[in-house]
Amino acid sequence: MRILHLVVLWGSLALSMTTASAFHGTNLPLNPCPADCYGSPENWHVYSSFDRLQICEQPLLLDFAIHTPLEDPNTTVKLRMCTLNDGLSQSNDFPFDGTEQFDPDSISYPVDGSLVSFDLFTSNEKGTATTNDLRNTIDLLQRQLTDSVYRNTDFLIAYSKGAVVAVYSGAAIDKTKTLPSVLHLFQEHLNTTASTKLPMNMRLQLCEEDRNGDHIIGVAINIAGNIPTVQETVQTWNKAACVNNTEEYSTKLKGIRIFEASAPKPIDSTNGNSGHLLARAQRANSCRTTTVAFGDSCGSLAKKCSISSADLSNLRPGQMICCSKGSLPDITPKPHPDGSCATYTIKPDDDCSRIAASNGLKIDQLEKFNDKTTWGWSGCKTPLVIGTNICLSKGTSPLPAPVSNAVCGPLVPGTKKPSAGQKLESLNPCPLNSCCNIWGQCGTTPDYCTPATGPTGNPGTAPRGKNGCISNCGVSIKNNAKPPSSFINVAYYESWNWDRPCLNYRAEDMRDTKYTHAHWAFASIDNNFQVTVNDTYKQLDDFLQLPQKRVLSFGGWGFSTSPTTYDKLRQAMYPEHVDKFVDSIVKYLNQKGFDGVDIDWEYPGAPDIRGIPAGLKSDGPNYLTFLKKLRSKLPASKSLSMAAPASYWYLKSFPIAAMSKLVDYIVYMTYDLHDQWDYDNHWTQDGCISGNCLRGHVNLTETMYALAMITKSGVDANKVVVGLPSYGRSFGMTNRAACEKSLNDPHCTFKGPNSTATPGECTGTAGYIANAEIEEIINMDFDDTRVDYDPVSDTTMVFYGSNWVAYMPAESKANRTAIYKAANLGGVVDWAVDLQEYTDDSLEPYDDELPDTDPLPPCNDVYNSMEELDAAAGNIPEHCVTLYTLTALNNLLKQSLSNYTDMLSNGYDDKFKVYSKSVADQAGSTLRDWITTNGTNYYTCEVAEAAICCDSCKRNQRRPSECDYCFDDDCFHYVHSGDFGPPTPVLRTKVYKESEPCPPDYSKRGYGPDDPYEQSVYWTFFNETGFFTDMESDTGIPKNKTKMGDYNRGNPCAPSSKPDDPCWASGIDYNVPLINGYSASDVANPKEIVRKGLENAQTLGPQIDSIIATLKLDGWIGEGSDLIDSLSMPIFMIASATEKMGLVETIADKIEEAKRKAFILEFLSAIFLFIPIVGEIIGSVAELADVVVIMGLIGAAGNAGMDIYTIVDDPHNAPLAIFDLILSPLALADVAKINKAANIRRGMKGDDVAKLGDGVKSRMETVEKVKGKCVSR
Repeated sequence: MRILHLVVLWGSLALSMTTASAFHGTNLPLNPCPADCYGSPENWHVYSSFDRLQICEQPLLLDFAIHTPLEDPNTTVKLRMCTLNDGLSQSNDFPFDGTEQFDPDSISYPVDGSLVSFDLFTSNEKGTATTNDLRNTIDLLQRQLTDSVYRNTDFLIAYSKGAVVAVYSGAAIDKTKTLPSVLHLFQEHLNTTASTKLPMNMRLQLCEEDRNGDHIIGVAINIAGNIPTVQETVQTWNKAACVNNTEEYSTKLKGIRIFEASAPKPIDSTNGNSGHLLARAQRANSCRTTTVAFGDSCGSLAKKCSISSADLSNLRPGQMICCSKGSLPDITPKPHPDGSCATYTIKPDDDCSRIAASNGLKIDQLEKFNDKTTWGWSGCKTPLVIGTNICLSKGTSPLPAPVSNAVCGPLVPGTKKPSAGQKLESLNPCPLNSCCNIWGQCGTTPDYCTPATGPTGNPGTAPRGKNGCISNCGVSIKNNAKPPSSFINVAYYESWNWDRPCLNYRAEDMRDTKYTHAHWAFASIDNNFQVTVNDTYKQLDDFLQLPQKRVLSFGGWGFSTSPTTYDKLRQAMYPEHVDKFVDSIVKYLNQKGFDGVDIDWEYPGAPDIRGIPAGLKSDGPNYLTFLKKLRSKLPASKSLSMAAPASYWYLKSFPIAAMSKLVDYIVYMTYDLHDQWDYDNHWTQDGCISGNCLRGHVNLTETMYALAMITKSGVDANKVVVGLPSYGRSFGMTNRAACEKSLNDPHCTFKGPNSTATPGECTGTAGYIANAEIEEIINMDFDDTRVDYDPVSDTTMVFYGSNWVAYMPAESKANRTAIYKAANLGGVVDWAVDLQEYTDDSLEPYDDELPDTDPLPPCNDVYNSMEELDAAAGNIPEHCVTLYTLTALNNLLKQSLSNYTDMLSNGYDDKFKVYSKSVADQAGSTLRDWITTNGTNYYTCEVAEAAICCDSCKRNQRRPSECDYCFDDDCFHYVHSGDFGPPTPVLRTKVYKESEPCPPDYSKRGYGPDDPYEQSVYWTFFNETGFFTDMESDTGIPKNKTKMGDYNRGNPCAPSSKPDDPCWASGIDYNVPLINGYSASDVANPKEIVRKGLENAQTLGPQIDSIIATLKLDGWIGEGSDLIDSLSMPIFMIASATEKMGLVETIADKIEEAKRKAFILEFLSAIFLFIPIVGEIIGSVAELADVVVIMGLIGAAGNAGMDIYTIVDDPHNAPLAIFDLILSPLALADVAKINKAANIRRGMKGDDVAKLGDGVKSRMETVEKVKGKCVSR
């Protein structure tokens, strides 16, 4: 078995692809975490997305440009990260090649610490990270900040398990003394917090009106992993503004000691200070200077300069100003003597304005010095990228600042300037000539290989959201101008296939196949480096008699990776053994008569194959030497080939370009691109950090990338023979419904780490299943099997039970072969020929003699209907079942189509009028029922309670709450009738508005009968949005078909009643939705879709006539059961639709609700059964756009009509697939199509057949009975 443990590089993780040039190389390229924190951020690893935070479980330090919007997906983001450990960052002795400058603002003049109060703002929302995670993050950051490495770092972020802690301090703050102190006090505050659920956002700041940007201190915390939120706060402080969120809770934290540096000493240009650039521009009468900070006012600048206030308007942060008499010195940087420009490295809080101002430049000068030339510069109209070396003067551009984890291009540490005529982009190319992107990372996908530059066209830039290729770009197949002399077709033969309980295959079965080359898998090597071949099942002699080129293959996955044999090929290629091994191969090939030899070492130099030691650097060179020697000693008539992995990580250990010159062809293993080993592997799948997303193991997209990789490496395309598997990689799904919806659904994953897929009956290995076994699953009558196809990746996939498998059927292999042939590739190779189909092969001798048989009697009976067929089921000869059944089916089809056509012309329109009016009439009742059933979830209610005296109420109390509102006054008042008789006592009532639960909760209702509920209710929304959303979802009634109003459910008021009469306290619901404008004219007419279905179905009868004639002549070459199973269900659906429409009567305008619902469902059912004939699903048919509404109106859930709806509205429904096949032109003459349609029918669940209605189900049972299967009724 050929298993390729593939690691594919994907996405925007910006991964290293080698460790040779990475500083502190103990961090392997595929380590989920960056290197340990070492020195300042310039020395950390660089990434272009936050994906690392999802896969690294260690605490991290982060650094990025403050003003680059992280939430903008179109922004180029450069992230510098390192892994925090328990120790401090090491000293900054990293061999950094950037140009260092003396910064006068960094001169510190210590003063005594002072105690201040900080403002703490906390949000109402709660976060997800735990208190311990936050404390640990703060503790690690606190200890890091005591290191002098960070003395000039204004901004730093620590991250761990969703806890984000950012510190910010202006230039005037002594950071190593102050920031640990601030964090310590905040830790103490956390210890006093009783809540275990912390606020999501916390902001601690020292930011007062008299503080400019140099004196602000802040700590921003988010414990939901939201770094952009923290960035926004830091941006505020960096602009000398304060956080002031009135919606957040605020408090004071007092007694925090801070240490400030006094304002930087004004610089006297005549004092001989040569440390600053201005020392190069001394001139007489220069003034003393200081630098403007964000937030500076005229007063603060006057105080800083110790001069009286003056007009200091229109100043920019970073700008130098005079603090004494004299003129400003010339501080503009000057080019170096060698012609190179003055260089500056961009800091996290930089923007063009600040850089220009602090160097005596204008922004347009800055752009002129850098546009089109400087590496990584995208101009001043986009956020600046930290760590970029830029020019501050005229002159040649500097080398880019090195990136510690860059592995290609000019960012690799230690890179020297290019020679004359050499471009920066060409420095340090990737292995295999793979693509290098602007971050110095190698890859093989469009994310790495698409060349593009940023808005200024500078090298080392890319458009927003892209990673821009700088060298060896493109994902197209190269070196393919010349086709092969002949396009070969190779098949591997698994000599051990007889170890399986089934799916056995004789070697001689390959004789009459399409293959040009047959590879025997596998030969081995003994301890003396001699060839050995296991022929336990005596197939080798037959193999050597094949007409194809017969090739002996060595190695394979098992031999190359087994702990007992993994070193055999390596040792055989050692210099001291290689000649003996080569001689043994040549001798054996000549002795046995093989036509060639194939070497399959999986894989030389591999560092990470489980269970065996890492490969050696000498593996690749030794392998090359071996091939040279073998080629020189092989007779010219014998071929030499080798297998190569389709993985960058393994292929880069092969000197593949040189090897390709020695071999006749390369077996390129473009299968097993994905398998169970992807689980928890962060690098294998684009957009799937967890690694356990379902992906096809031989998808076309990744295969084409792999072909581009090997041909770009220097291999001629006509020597590449591309892999085609005859097996599938199967997985146990975690959520089948999500996967059927889309493989890209976030809930569509597979179980792990070990495969939970059901093993095949023959292969017996979870996760690996033969094509023959897959197609048997499809062909068997499994209720839950579904076949799907993705045209983009050319992947055929099968869902069965909780299993998912991708595989390559014959038509896909043919399509791939055509693609590869058109690309001038060398051929295709199939693993393996014995996995393709079941045979009757055994190791016993063949016996071709069969007994004579009597001729079958003729099929002369005629059965015109399914009922006649049912009555004769037990007496029909087996060989007549197909003919008799098709005759009955054909008669039923023709009669049904005739009847439905007549109804469409005579009577349909009257039926539709009643249907549409019934639908409209039902809407009000449905809406009312829904409100009274669900109202309490969306409304608060006041109920008009008509109370009586407590004496009367309690004498006849029926419920505990009935007398809650009674009163103790007189029970009666007396009314005179107008004559001279005694007055009449009338029960006294009082009406109260009481807050009570809304219906259907009647637990607090007062006086009145149980049924109906008489009290008027005043409804008030508390969740209006949710109400209308759920109303439409549950009933199908949209909000725009309702209006707010009062619903009268039996109010006793007379027309003359006044607004304040007590009668209004009964029988009214105030302020509820009412149906508005939903009439019969709103109901769509599906007549046209029925007409189209009838037209499509008319083509079926003549085809069946032709098939019946063929059957009578015994000319049908397919399975008779395929004809029955492919045609019976479609015909029964047409017949059932006809019968249902015939039963629909035109009835009186006024009908009771139950009959109205039955009428609607009967009408819809007759339509639904026609939808698959049109080749549509309900949701895509304009004439049925309102059917969801209608089904909701009548509460159809659980009804037979709803059952039909759920089947035919599924885009993957079986009836649609069957109709699509049998209604295609000349379909019934196509045995393959009929077989496919029959298999789809057999794969339907019994429950799904039943959902199509009794008219279909009962007839299907008749068919099964006639076919001789037991049917339970």
